[in-house]
Amino acid sequence: MGEALFQAKLATIARDSSQRKTISVNGIETTYWFYPKRNSLSKIKRSIVFIHGYRGNHHGLEAIAGAIEDFDVYIPDLPGFGYSAAFAGDHSVDHYASWLNTFIQSLKFGETKPHLLGHSFGSIVVSAYAARHDGIATLILENPVASPALKGPKAVMTAVAKGFFWLAGLLPENLGDGILKSWPMVRGMSILMAKTKNRALRAWIHRQHDENFNDFASRRVVNEAYRASTSECVGQWAQDFAIPTLVITGNLDDITSPKQQRAMAATLRVPNRMVEHLGVGHLTHYEIPAEVAADIRLFLAGLQDKALKAPGHGS
Repeated sequence: MGEALFQAKLATIARDSSQRKTISVNGIETTYWFYPKRNSLSKIKRSIVFIHGYRGNHHGLEAIAGAIEDFDVYIPDLPGFGYSAAFAGDHSVDHYASWLNTFIQSLKFGETKPHLLGHSFGSIVVSAYAARHDGIATLILENPVASPALKGPKAVMTAVAKGFFWLAGLLPENLGDGILKSWPMVRGMSILMAKTKNRALRAWIHRQHDENFNDFASRRVVNEAYRASTSECVGQWAQDFAIPTLVITGNLDDITSPKQQRAMAATLRVPNRMVEHLGVGHLTHYEIPAEVAADIRLFLAGLQDKALKAPGHGS
């Protein structure tokens, strides 16, 4: 089986077992997908909530859900994206973190707290949540935006993108929306972020972005969420985490450099581990979903065996 087919198969396995559900969260109609565990040999009840990144939806993390068959997985569409309604107010990190707190409470996990994973912009949301609430067992930051995006390895590109979104916001709605959803914009982003040299895998990644990157409610939503994604970062809250934390990165990440990721991880005051994958960038959820699932299992096994290093010295 080819590499690209393997990623697609994992996503399909998850999708075929999923259950779509809709609930009201802080007055916002929120749609999420439940992926029940498929490993009958595992008697331990473990749950994990995934939070997707900017301009994404639940589909982006389905390949990881397909690879982590010994967990019950919950993936919501963030408000304003996918099938979830938009906030009446600003799509800020504070609003998303408050929404996430109520969402997790609404799932009624009881005494067995879930694990929580956030990818990219989702890492900012889950970090703001984790610094303020105690409803989760562990925190998993996948390709975290560890420091301000305007100080990342592609700071100039981020500044240009910021101007692009500002301009799209000034134009008449139809024209502005057309620019934001334009094929050159979406494909250009996908080409820049995909690091694999496997042509079939790159084609699959581009198809995922073509199908899901424009799944937002309005120009207002996408502009407000973009401002949130570039004005705040995980590093703001890292020292306030009170639960074990796993950091998963790629050494070719264009949003936050390995140096910035390591600097953020060094500030953690809780049991932690950092895993840096070679040859991959910001799209670990598409390029190496099985490895991400393995990272999660090994991290949790390490916690059970008390094998993690002292706080602030993750490996």
